[in-house]
This record gives sequence, structure tokens and C-alpha cells, in this order.
Amino acid sequence: MALRKPEPAQYAIRPAETGDLDEIARIERASFRIPWKREFFESELREPYRFTRVLGGDPGLVPRIAGYLFAVSLYEEFHINKIATDPRVRHRGLGRRLLEDAIVRARDIGAESVTLEVRLSNLPAREFYRSYGFHESFRRKSYYQDGEDAFALVLTLAPARR
Repeated sequence: MALRKPEPAQYAIRPAETGDLDEIARIERASFRIPWKREFFESELREPYRFTRVLGGDPGLVPRIAGYLFAVSLYEEFHINKIATDPRVRHRGLGRRLLEDAIVRARDIGAESVTLEVRLSNLPAREFYRSYGFHESFRRKSYYQDGEDAFALVLTLAPARR
């Protein structure tokens, strides 16, 4: 039996740019019941202490942006505000690449934890984060605009070696 030659990565992680905002907003609308507006993502690009990443492909690739992650560094905490992948390329490990890149960044800056919120009803996402060692720290009542509660998830990072 012949082994398949590994395919080269079609998407590279890079900082998000203004030219990516239309694609980010499109993925956001396709991914969330109550999506962030494009303008909010745009303001995130200008704010300090933000970590903004996209999975960008060559100009002819569809989709050109396969996913995004927006996070902020708050003291000892690295908080992921948004992470999503384009529905057309889901289940290919792209979300894992974005999350792993963020965890590396959090460790590099000396964060003690990575945090985020997830809907109680989003069992696949809760399981995805659990596979990385996130634990459900507490419940935020009526966190989402539609009244659904969220779990605050926390990944405790090992202290940096000095």
C-alpha cells in the first residue's frame, strides 16, 4: 500500500488586516446566531493589547480567509473573544491551528491562563475546548443577547521557566 504524500498547508496564520474584514464578517454571520458587526472587528484591529489572526490563503483560493481568532491580553489573562472557521472548510483542523497559535502566544507573553465563553448549548465547542484542557470555571447567566447562559472556560498555563 502506498502512503499518501502530505498536502502542503493551503492556509497560513497571519495577523488580521483591514482587507480581511469583509471575509471575517461573512464567516461571523455564517457561524453565530448573533454575529459581531464588521465595525467591531475593525475597531479591534486598532486597539492595543489585541491578538488578531486569520488563516489566509492565496488570492485564488476559495475561501480566501478560512478562519479567524480575536483575543486580548488582560494582565495575566489571555482572553479569546472570537474564533471561527468558514463552514466550507470545517473539520480539517483549522480551528485547532488557530487555537494552538493563540495558546503559544499566551505562553510567550507570560499569561497564566487562556479564557473564553461558550454557549451552554454548544456541546461540540465545549468538547473541543475540553480536549485542550479547558475546564468550565463558572456559568454566566443570560450572557448572550438571546438570554442563553454561557460557561466561562479556563485553560491554566504552566508558569514560564526562568
